[in-house]
Amino acid sequence: MPKHFFFDLDNTLTRSKSLILPEHAAILRTLISRADVVVVSGHPQKDIRAHLKDVAGYYVLAQNGNFAQTPIGEMMWENRLSSAQVEAIHSFIEKARKHLEYTVKDENDIVEDRGCQVGFSLIGHHLNQDIKDAFDPDHAKRKKLLEDLSDDVARLRSDANIDILIAGTTNLDIFEKGKNKGYNIGLFIKTLGWKKEDCIYLGDALFPGGNDETVIGIIPTKAVADYRETYSYLEKILLSS
Repeated sequence: MPKHFFFDLDNTLTRSKSLILPEHAAILRTLISRADVVVVSGHPQKDIRAHLKDVAGYYVLAQNGNFAQTPIGEMMWENRLSSAQVEAIHSFIEKARKHLEYTVKDENDIVEDRGCQVGFSLIGHHLNQDIKDAFDPDHAKRKKLLEDLSDDVARLRSDANIDILIAGTTNLDIFEKGKNKGYNIGLFIKTLGWKKEDCIYLGDALFPGGNDETVIGIIPTKAVADYRETYSYLEKILLSS
C-alpha cells in the first residue's frame, strides 16, 4: 500500500462540482487514518473543502497546486497571477467565446478568477451536472477549440507566461506556465521529504492535454474512468493492507 495518496477532485473523488457521497466519505476517512492524502485540483481551496464535507486531515494542493495547505490549514505557498496575466487570460477567453458562439444560461458563470489561476467553463461552471457531463465527455470540443486558436494559445504562453489545460467536464484551467500539477507535486514531495516510489496519483484526466497528464513521470499514476472506479480501487487496497 502506498504511503502517500494524491487525488484529483472532480470525477475522481466526487462527481464534478458535487458533494462527496457519504459512503465514499467513509472510505476516504479510513484511508486518511492509514496514509497521507493530498487533494490536487483546479478548484480553489474553499471549494475543495466544501465538496469533501465531513472529511478532514488531508493536504490541499488547490488551483493545480499553486495554493498549498497542510491538513490543519497552514499555508505552504501561494503563486498568484499578476494583473497583466489575468488581463491577457480574459482577452483570450473573450476571443474563445466569440469563436464558439455559444448561448449560455448565465454570463456570470463562465469565468472564475481564483487568484492563482482562471477557470473557463465553455457553458457554465454551475449548470446542471447531467448537462455538463453530456457536453464534452470525450474532450473533443475543448481540444478543437485549442487547436482552432493554437496561435493565440502559443501567444498567451510566450507573451504572458500562461498555460492552458483541459479539466473537469466543461472547463479549461489557465495558470502560470509550468506551474502545473506535476511541477507542484514534485515541489511538494521534495518539501516534505517524501519518496516518489511511496506515492500514487489517481486522476481521470491523465490523457494528453488533460490537467493530470503533467503528473506522469513525477510520481506513479493510476488512471480512473470516474469517481466510482476510485472508490472500488480504494476498497480493494484497504482490504488487502
